[in-house]
Parts: sequence; C-alpha cells; structure tokens
Amino acid sequence: MRRGLFWWWQVVWATARKHIRTALTERSVMIQSITLPVNYLIMMSLFVLAGSHAPADVVMADHGPYARQFLTALEQTDTFRLHVTTAAQASQQMRQGTLVAVITIPAGFDRAVTHGTRIGIPATINDLNQDLTDDAHRALRLAVTKFYARARPSAMPIVTSETDAYPHDIGYIPFIAVSIIVIALLVSGMLQAGNAAAREWEQGTIKLQLLSPASTWAILTGLTLGAFIVALPAGAVVTAGVVFVAGDHPASLPMAAGVSLLTLAVFVAAGTALGTAIKDRSALATLIRAIPVPLFFLSGVFAPITFETPAVRSLAVALPTHYAIVLEQAAFLRFTTGTLPLPVDAAILAGCFVAFLTLATVLLARSQLVPGARARALGRHRSPRRLPA
Repeated sequence: MRRGLFWWWQVVWATARKHIRTALTERSVMIQSITLPVNYLIMMSLFVLAGSHAPADVVMADHGPYARQFLTALEQTDTFRLHVTTAAQASQQMRQGTLVAVITIPAGFDRAVTHGTRIGIPATINDLNQDLTDDAHRALRLAVTKFYARARPSAMPIVTSETDAYPHDIGYIPFIAVSIIVIALLVSGMLQAGNAAAREWEQGTIKLQLLSPASTWAILTGLTLGAFIVALPAGAVVTAGVVFVAGDHPASLPMAAGVSLLTLAVFVAAGTALGTAIKDRSALATLIRAIPVPLFFLSGVFAPITFETPAVRSLAVALPTHYAIVLEQAAFLRFTTGTLPLPVDAAILAGCFVAFLTLATVLLARSQLVPGARARALGRHRSPRRLPA
C-alpha cells in the first residue's frame, strides 16, 4: 500500500513539475492572467465613477446662511459632482452637453425661508440619460428634505428613522473590487490549466500518458497541481492590488485565504476539463477571454444577487462564480449577499471542484477508448527518418 501511494505521488509530482517548468517559459499566459482582471477592474471603476456622480452646476443668486445650508444639503445627497459657477457659464456648459443639471438658488431664498413663504428652486435637467435624470430628481427632493430637517425642523412634521443592517457603508468600487479577485482566479486558473492540458494534445506528448502504466487520475492530479502552483502568483498580485489600491482589507484573513484557494482550485479543474475537451490553445485562450464577461454580470458583481430579477437569480445559482463572490464578500466585507448559509456555499464550490475534475478524468479516459486515439496520439510525434550511413 505504501509503495502504491509512493508511486502515485511520484507520478503526480513529476507531472506537476513538468508543467511548472513549461509554464514558466510561456510568460504571455502569466501576463494575461494578471492584465485581464486588472483591465476589468479599471473598466468597471471608470464606469462607476462616470455614472455615480452626475456633473451639475449651482448658481448662487443668494449667499445667505440658508442658501449655503441648501448647497450643503445638495452635496450630502452623494449624487452630484457640484461646481458653483455663474449663470452664463452654467448655461454655456449645458449647451455643450457637459452637465446633467443646473440648479439655481434664487435671490431672496433666505428671506423666504425666514418668513416661511413659498419659493421655487429652478433646475434645468439634461434628460438625455433616463438613469441620470431619475437620480437628479431624487437628489433634489432629498436635498429639500435634508435642508428643512436641519434648518426648519418645525416645518417637517414627518421625518424618517433609518436603521442600517451593517455597521458601516461600503463604496461602489470596493464592493466591485472584491468580485475582481474571483475573476482573477478564474482567468489565471483556467488559462494555466487549460493551456497545460491542450498543450499535451498539440505537442503529441499525450501519447506518453496514454501508453504509460500511470493512472489517468494521477496524471490529471499532477497536471492540476502544477497549474494551481503556477496560477497562484497572478491571483496574489490582483488580490494585493484590491487590498492596497481599492482598500478592501479582509475582515477575516484565514477565511479570505481559504476561499481564494478553493476558488482557484475550482477553476483550475474547470480549465483542465476545458483544455482536455478543446485540445487547442488558441481556441482555448479566445474562449477564456470571453467567459468572464457574462459571468461577471450574472454573478452579483454590481449588487447582491437577491436584488436582481428572478431570471438572473436562477442563472446565478447555476454558476460557481456566484458562490465564490458570496464567500469573498463575506470574508472581506462581512456582507451576506447570498440566500444560503456560508457553509453550504463552500460545499457547493467544493462540489464544483470534484465535478470538474471528474469530467476531466472522464474526457481523458474516453479518449483512450475511442478507436484510433492511440494511433493519432502516436502519429503526432513520428520518429525522424534515419539518414543513410
């Protein structure tokens, strides 16, 4: 029994070491494993920054204390990127299409508030974008409510009482950045493992596995282990960027490390199965570059999946990325964004690892049973012709 285990481990480690040495010579795959997730983070951050704070000008025709308090209330809505300017400059920028709104605090604003008389706040809205238009409408109503709740509380017979589910708020970019870790592990794991599996078929070295006495399980375990080790640096680099640049420090470091390692193992197994099925590195790279985009949007990257429509929720629960994102958000932010207990999410993710590895084993074993598979594998590495003496 010991000799059998020792032989099995020798096969696993020899296969893993071979793939590690080969992967280190292909730096382009390592570069893609880092740059693709970083590009997603930059792209989504720019998207969020452009849409989260609408550019707006404020024309101050009254500079009294109440007018300044109303300007503060506008800033506290966290909707506008405000700039105080003149009426002529605001009108020019609105014509140029660089503003979502121009808000004018009219002359006599302080006098009207002091005497309790009605006064209008002129607002010009550039309603080309329905989403930004709705944000501007809500922000203006909220600013009026905030202003009167502080300046004239007696004028507000109804006030809201807010109770937060969590002790602190989280910005949009830090919320998205946690999901980038999952995308980084997906890209690096699937690229490295898929490349390693497809390379064996392209170069014809699969014949050594097909003809050797080593078991298919030992060969695939070694391939997966090698890809896992090589994919670790790319995941670590992107995680460090999320921690030190986006400011997402893990609330539980052991949990964050465990979830990341499990997530990487799942996508390494998925890449092994995909590479074994496709057998072509160029097609594999194209497919893996396309996979993260739909998974990114369907797995709860912009908001908890419970906030989405039933159709999106039904798709998300079938994807391992959803469970990985839920676990990462719990480890980093202490947020609960899934519908299942965290141990169940982890068990489902572990089940995905077993399922992908089993699929890869079946695909490789089936290739040995297909008539002519051995001959085709041997034919890719034909012996060179002997030169005449």
